[in-house]
Amino acid sequence: MTVAIIGAEAAPLTRALRAVRVVDVVVYQPAAAPPPIRPWARGRTDPPPPRHRIDVLGLDFDEQADRWLIQLSGGEQATADIVVLTADTVDASLPTGRGRPARPLPVTGRDGRTLDAAWADGPITFRGIAVHGFPNLFLLGGPDPLAPLRHSRQQTQIDHITAWISALRRHSGTRIEVRASTQHEYHRRLALHRTDRRPRRLGGPKPHHFDITVAADRHPAHDYQGPALLDLPGAEYPVIATLAGHADPIDGRYHWYGRLDPVDGALPEPTRVTALLALPGQTPTPARLTERDPWGNLRITGTGVPPYPLEQL
Repeated sequence: MTVAIIGAEAAPLTRALRAVRVVDVVVYQPAAAPPPIRPWARGRTDPPPPRHRIDVLGLDFDEQADRWLIQLSGGEQATADIVVLTADTVDASLPTGRGRPARPLPVTGRDGRTLDAAWADGPITFRGIAVHGFPNLFLLGGPDPLAPLRHSRQQTQIDHITAWISALRRHSGTRIEVRASTQHEYHRRLALHRTDRRPRRLGGPKPHHFDITVAADRHPAHDYQGPALLDLPGAEYPVIATLAGHADPIDGRYHWYGRLDPVDGALPEPTRVTALLALPGQTPTPARLTERDPWGNLRITGTGVPPYPLEQL
């Protein structure tokens, strides 16, 4: 696992990551940044992390590989599994940040959404360390409305970031992302914190606050889920179809199956009559209604070309 720290204030986090044996750490410092105040501790047997005095022009999250693509000046590109932006870099990325350069650091997360767009109405984070929609990205010194109320804020954030990077490695995951519900609830409690005379403690990050996954966890267990039209002799029923299938190596045919959920509360009884299932823009496909499941939905099966498109049959 490679951790890239971007910014001039990387030394404390680097030491913390080395302490938990995250040894593959790379630091990217702005070319104009001053040298570190404290040199690397003498007497250590492990070498310091590579430090590149080079400007970072942009960050793009590769959703297929679960890693960040780091665009460097001079047309170079680097990659990292985890990226941590230090306080000076985060401040430059804020829509209203102090010292904002003419061209702030572009950070593009999932679904092509940029951090600048996500913070168009003001920065929203979870405890100033993570942002939903930007996996494998942590902020050290990120915007947090409770920052003036906390002591040792930087060390607390370093402890949290180190713990979650260790958790990702321990669970053999490739993607870690704060949940949208967690981020929303945190800001809801912030609003109560400002008005309550005796505000409650917000607590620290818990295991359920983040999703740790691999690509296989995010792959849907079905091939199609969406609207469809069930056509029986003399009646049509709009349904929500959840369908999947596989090619049988013995008979060489494609077998598909699934569940039909009602749209308006009405579904026919299972019948031996051949039904037709039509998806939007697709040709109606013959199928059989086999039975009702325990929740009152219909189970449907078919053989041959499925009602949903496939790249290869």
